Parts: sequence; structure tokens; C-alpha cells
Amino acid sequence: MVLEGFAGPSYRSQSITQGSERLVNWYCEKFESGTPKTRTALYPTPGFISFATFAESPIRGLFLAGTRGFAAVGAVLYEIFSDGTKTNRGTIATNANPATFAYSGDSGGQLFITSGGQGYLFVLATNVLTNPVSAVDFAGFMDGFFLALDATTSTFKISGLLDGATWSGSQVVRRSAGSDPWKSMLVSNKEIWLIGDLTSEVWYNAGLSPFPFALNTSSFIEYGTDAAYSAVRVGGIPTWLGKSAQGRGTVLQAVGGYAAPAQIATEPVEFALQGYTTRSDAVAFGYQDQGHDFYVLTLPSANATWCYDNKTQLWHERGYWNTALAAYDAMRGMFHVSAFGKHLVGDRSTGTIYEMKTSYYTEIDGLTTGVRRQRTFPHLNQEHKMLFPSRLELDMETGNALATGQGSDPQVTLTQSVDGGRTFSNEVWATSSGAIGKYTTRVLFNRLNAGRDLVLNIVVSDPVGWRVSMAMMDVEVGTH
Repeated sequence: MVLEGFAGPSYRSQSITQGSERLVNWYCEKFESGTPKTRTALYPTPGFISFATFAESPIRGLFLAGTRGFAAVGAVLYEIFSDGTKTNRGTIATNANPATFAYSGDSGGQLFITSGGQGYLFVLATNVLTNPVSAVDFAGFMDGFFLALDATTSTFKISGLLDGATWSGSQVVRRSAGSDPWKSMLVSNKEIWLIGDLTSEVWYNAGLSPFPFALNTSSFIEYGTDAAYSAVRVGGIPTWLGKSAQGRGTVLQAVGGYAAPAQIATEPVEFALQGYTTRSDAVAFGYQDQGHDFYVLTLPSANATWCYDNKTQLWHERGYWNTALAAYDAMRGMFHVSAFGKHLVGDRSTGTIYEMKTSYYTEIDGLTTGVRRQRTFPHLNQEHKMLFPSRLELDMETGNALATGQGSDPQVTLTQSVDGGRTFSNEVWATSSGAIGKYTTRVLFNRLNAGRDLVLNIVVSDPVGWRVSMAMMDVEVGTH
């Protein structure tokens, strides 16, 4: 029989005997037309190769200004080029927060950077870096003005028109619509989202004088944020780790209008988020690839990365396999930019930028080790009668092995739980996963355990393209 729900999301319930599904470093691809073999398959998340390495660390932010790439690396602003070379463009302040960037376009030719509570202006024509404003944490640009937020004093500031070097003390506003402070700022669709601790609001260019921006009075939102740097655009939609006066640890997306942003986190994702002691240092990025818009949320203190797929509206996990601890660490790539025709990500721990691509299968450490991928199946239970499985088969793409080295004989391992996902057996290897060119290989497991509530778990780690359509099992159901 076909095991229903095999190709599904992470859905690990607060009761593990109710739901124990995990999907790590795979995402779900749904087929919407024609007559595919299955409606959902598992496709691999991207692998990595080194793009640029710096003496300083860590990477604190990435940005593309027109055709020119920039990286905040430790206390240095670098310009990065398409071949991975780089040039030091000046020193910047640092603190525990990421750097943020805004660009005035070709007509302005200025790059505004916030880092370490300071605001810097880089003029692209002269390659000169200055520090025209202090007490700023977030950068933005709209309608000819650079925008900045001082999250410490909940103050919104703007530069002179088409002049990032001028910041007048009169061109500032403090929050008055809500009693909680602004913590984050995001510019999206010609609107300025000022996200507070418990509530938020949206501002727009009202053409007023002397301060041109004003609150959209219909935009007061009864949600704030748990993590200031979790707010990003995903497919053009503001998305962030939210909280309110009623609770915290959810993920919000502004698809339901100002008054009611949608809670896109499932109950198991919220259960996981709410269980983390620290969420405030979470950092997110959004990117588009293979027809999907992904929201990648990394929580360094919690050592976890969750990813939401806008297209399928399903969640999966991403992570770096820590061989010493035999567990997943949070994804190392925490900052993203689409530049030079590549998806580039910056390492949150080291001074390395990687290219991230679905046709790469190696881990972020630059070794030949493949990305470790895991799928924990839904429960297999038939009215608590004894189940006697005799064969498990994975319908997957085979024959795409490497010619030599790791990946020339790719392996799939299986662990099994007979107690509803509480404990698992030792690994069992598939009969074969297909050497290069062996496209008709059947991936079979014959050593299976009997039980009343079975949970199966497969793992792969060879650097090949693991794409899985379905799982099938021969099983006999007992009488009691």
C-alpha cells in the first residue's frame, strides 16, 4: 500500500504520539496539473559552495545596490564582485545586531547602511564612506528619502530629499499611536511598516510639510514582534515573528489586510517557537527559487531554523548537521542576497559567503559531505492492531550518483519506532540506492519491525540529488 502523507511537512505535535513528522533539508513540491505519479514529492533544499572568504567575521549583512554587491563583515564594509573578490570600503561600528542597507537607485547613487547603532553613507561614484547620522538601527528608502529607525528611543528619522548626507533634527517623529515602542522597520509596496513590541502601524508619503510621511489611520495592527530582524518581504508580502498582548511565538504575514495579518505558523511550529527560551535574536531572509518564495527564520540561541514555503503554505526545517553532537544546528547561512545571478548567503559564525543552489548538494563547510536530509513519516496505525510489515519501498529518482568518491554509492538509512515515535531502532540500510546510470534501481528495505504504532524515519547524506515521490509498504494487519 502507498503510505499516505509520506511527502509532507514538518508537523511534530506537542504529543509525539499524535504527530511526529519532521522534514529537514527537503521541501514539498506540489503538482497542480496533469496526472503525476503523486500530488506531492520531496525535493532537496539547496547545497552550498564557497564564494568569498574574509579575514574578519562573522557576516552581518548582504546587499545589492544596482549591480554592485556589498557585505558587512565584522567591523568592515566590503564591496564584493562577481568572481568572489572583494575590496575594503571602510570601517563600521558593530554590536549584536545585523547591519541593514538601503539604496537610492541610479539617480541618487548612494548606499545607506546601519551598523552598530550608526548610520553610514557610501557614495558609489566616489567610493567614499561617511557617518552622517547616529542612533539608528534600520535602513530604508522611499520616494527620494532615506529612512531610519532608532529602536532604542522609538524614533523614526528621514534624510534630506535625495541627500543621504543630511539628517535634520527636525525631521523626526516619535511613536504616539501606540504606547509600546517601535522595534522594527520594513519598507514594502510604497509603505513603511513600523512594527512595535505589541502593536504596529503603517506610514505612507502624504506629501505633507515639513515632514512628508504620515500614519495611515486605518492601519493600526494588534500585533508586534518577538524579533526585530525577523521582518522581511517574502514574495512582496511583509512576514515576521509576531507577538501581541495575548501571547507570542507565532509567524505573521500581511495577507489579510492591516487589521488582521494571517497567522501562518501551524500549531506544531508555534509549539516549537514558544518552547524556545530566547526568540529575540531571530533573523530572517526571504528568497525565490524554483517557483517558490521561502521565508527562512533562524533562531541562533534556540539553534533552530524553520522555513515557510509561500507557494505550498507548508513548513520544513533546515539545519547544519553537527557530527560531534549527532544533531542539527541552526542553518549557518543567515543573510541572503540575490546578486550576480546567484543566491548568496553569509555565514552567521564565520567570514564566508556561500553560493546556495539546488544543483549543489554539499554542506556549508565546503567539504564533500552532502547535506543531511531527514524525513520522519506520519504514524502508521490501524486501530492499534498489530502491524507486520515485510517490505518498504521508496519511489525515488535513482541513477544520479557521482562517478567517484562519496556519492558514488549513495545510501538511504532507515530507523524504526514501534512505540509511537518515542524511541528508534538502529539504522537499517536499503538494498541499493542506485549507482550512476542505474535508473531502474528499486530502493527496498526488508528488515522491518512489527508494532501497533509504527513511525519510520529515513536519512540521506550523500552529495547527490535526492528526490522522493512516495513510500510503499507491504504490511499484514493482525486481528488484535
